[in-house]
Amino acid sequence: AKAKAAKQAAALKAKKQAVAAKKQAVRAKKAAIKSSGAVSPFTLYLQKTCQKGAKADLKSKAQAWKALSDAQKKPFVTEAKKNLAKRHEIRASYKKAPSKYALFTKKNFPAAYKAALKTTSDKKQAFK
Repeated sequence: AKAKAAKQAAALKAKKQAVAAKKQAVRAKKAAIKSSGAVSPFTLYLQKTCQKGAKADLKSKAQAWKALSDAQKKPFVTEAKKNLAKRHEIRASYKKAPSKYALFTKKNFPAAYKAALKTTSDKKQAFK
């Protein structure tokens, strides 16, 4: 009885550790994506003009942003585009490799594959 209880406890502990590891992996992925920086020019503007910890009046900041000329907004826009490119690279690095079936289908039935994907978003359903 003690051996069975110990075995169950060990299995439960292993399951909890697996769940914790999965959660940690998700947190790491989100942190990596977030590390690319703000992808909105307005958000970048807010980050650079507001002091940390200080309460910002969002209405006045939004009016100030709208009052800026395109030339004044340009550095924020270019930085936001760079950050967006970084974010896309990070997301692409986390993307799973396509399955053998997906590669086969794409190679042998490219036109049918594209047409089927237009009719449904479910990739499995597209070829039934």
